[in-house]
Amino acid sequence: MAYLYDAFREGFSDGRRIPSGKDAHLNEHDAARALARRVPHAGFVFRSEREFLDRAVNYLIKYHHIDTIVVAGAGLPSLTRDDLHSYVRRCENNHNASHRANVIYVERDPLTCAVLRTVADHRGGVYVLHADPWNPTAMWDTLYSPNLETPGPLSPHHDRVALILAGVMSFHGGSRAEVAHVVQQHIARLPAESFVALTHLLVPEHPEMAAQALELETALHDVGPGTGSLATHIEIEAMVAGTALVHPGIVPAFDWYPDGPPKPPVCGYFNAAVLAQKPSGHAEKPEPPWRL
Repeated sequence: MAYLYDAFREGFSDGRRIPSGKDAHLNEHDAARALARRVPHAGFVFRSEREFLDRAVNYLIKYHHIDTIVVAGAGLPSLTRDDLHSYVRRCENNHNASHRANVIYVERDPLTCAVLRTVADHRGGVYVLHADPWNPTAMWDTLYSPNLETPGPLSPHHDRVALILAGVMSFHGGSRAEVAHVVQQHIARLPAESFVALTHLLVPEHPEMAAQALELETALHDVGPGTGSLATHIEIEAMVAGTALVHPGIVPAFDWYPDGPPKPPVCGYFNAAVLAQKPSGHAEKPEPPWRL
């Protein structure tokens, strides 16, 4: 799944290969080509997701002094652009951050974990955990385990955590109600004032766009991983229920920031993004500077 997702995100755009940091297997490249033929500009759906994460992480580092970033369903590292931990360090340097955040990559696939371990750097605060993001109880029990030498332990009482759920919930095989339950379990285990950054494939409200989005869902089943589901705006609201949404709320991933593509392809509206904070009853969070 991680290799296939990487091929969709970085390997192909409109049928043309873009150099990738890894060589996905031939069948994964073939699937990316087939998806691009079925859904024009399909790669933008997945690339816009990473662009959102970069902007959200930059905001969190600058304004919220995050202690640990947990990337659940991390996928493969990349040689064509900064991996998330490298981008985090660059943001910290740009903002003269007083401390460095740990980055913990969580991945359920053993092969992907093995590749991720090539970028692990315990001295540099970069860790890899073999755990299943679709099983929040087991994942957080491991993260909070006091006997764990790496990657923790995290402190549920003192650490401010940013949980990244980028795309991984779109490929959960259950109903979107079951997915909402999984995300709510994650949020329940987060320390107060922590954040969750979520992306999920979206059914746009516009009927014509919705029909095209559903073609993407069909294509994922026919020529892709055999799984992948879209969610409505209301279903995504249920996933982050009980949190305070950072403005502008639940929007297409490219539109979470005004400097996104001025004329994105239609499929840009097929992926929603949201950044939300677990409440604590204390001071309100600042708005992102570009929204003031």
